[in-house]
This record gives sequence, structure tokens and C-alpha cells, in this order.
Amino acid sequence: MEDARVTRYKTVLGRYLPAEAVEPMFQMLTQDNSVKLHVTRERQSKLGDYRCPQIGHPYHEISVNGNINPYFFLLVLLHELAHLNTWKLHGNRVQPHGREWQGEYARMLAAYSGLFPIEVRRLIERYVRRLPLERATGRAIEQQLRRYDVDYVPGEDLTLDDLPLGSMFRLKNGRDIVFRSLEKRRTRYRCVDVATNTPYLVAGSAPVCVVR
Repeated sequence: MEDARVTRYKTVLGRYLPAEAVEPMFQMLTQDNSVKLHVTRERQSKLGDYRCPQIGHPYHEISVNGNINPYFFLLVLLHELAHLNTWKLHGNRVQPHGREWQGEYARMLAAYSGLFPIEVRRLIERYVRRLPLERATGRAIEQQLRRYDVDYVPGEDLTLDDLPLGSMFRLKNGRDIVFRSLEKRRTRYRCVDVATNTPYLVAGSAPVCVVR
């Protein structure tokens, strides 16, 4: 990349990533993989995604929500890069979050754990110790990272996973919509807008406020 473009790219990455993660993630995104990275507005159903090359779309593409804190942004980016590397090794022949992806994600987390705060690093070391990855430890990592949100208040770090089905809630930092959870689908929940009955899929890791 030309010097001016490199500087501009790193400046943009620096708005969303921890300072110490900018250089290694720049190398991963540009020199190793040539990824198109999109920083998006908040999405209620997911924090990021990966799109593989295909006819009419001949490049890797990753998107990450831009409203999350820098350490959480880094975690989501590594999650999506693990999807990219798994696709390069196996194509579409394996499950999206199957053992192959879990192994790649664990490898990447171990390689870049030093970019996270020490208390998160300890959780990552426990998380990557064996496969399949332990979902409870993954949730603990996400909850620990939410402590770096600018509006974090101790004792108020509930996520949708913490609530029983049928609960009414609002999303923190989201639109002023009251939802009711109806059904769990792997890592997401089928929910409805209580006022309009509009269906939504909401990530179980989404931070929420309970509505009584």
C-alpha cells in the first residue's frame, strides 16, 4: 500500500482498536489476507460477520460494529479472521462454528492474547486450553470486556443470556424499544418488539436493561 494510504488505514484502525493492536491487525488485514474491512453502525443481531470470496465478489470481507469498545472490537475482529482462515483451509466443507473454526479461533486468541488486559488474558488462557471451546468461559471473556465500555456501571452488566425466556428488556445503547425474548437459537434469541410485534434476532451477549 502507498504510504499515504497506509497512514490513513492505520489512523482509521486506531479509532476502533487498542493502540498496541493497530500494527499487528494492519499486517493481518492487508499483507496476509487483503481483507475489505467495514466498520458498521450497531446491529442488534450480531457484532460482526465474514463473507468469503465468490463469483461477483472476489475478495474477503469482514464487518465489525463500530459502537463497541476497542478490546471488544479486537475480540470480534479475531473471531471473524478465524472464519476467514478456516475458509481458506476448508472452504464451505465445515460447520461455521465447528471444531475447525474453534481450533483456529483458539490459535488466534492465544497468539494475540498479549493485546488484551491481564484479567482478560487469564480468561483467554483458560478458554483456549481444550476443544470444544467452553461457552461459559467465552461469555465470561465478553462480560469482562464490557467493563471497558465508556458507560459501564459496576453491577449493571447483564446480558440477554442472563435473562429467562419471556423477559422484557431494552438494549443498552440501542433504540428505545422494549423487547420480549421468545426462543433461543444457538447464540441468538428470537425476540419481538412488544409495541409492534416486529420480530428480531438479538445476540445472547448483548448488554440489556430489564423492563419490569
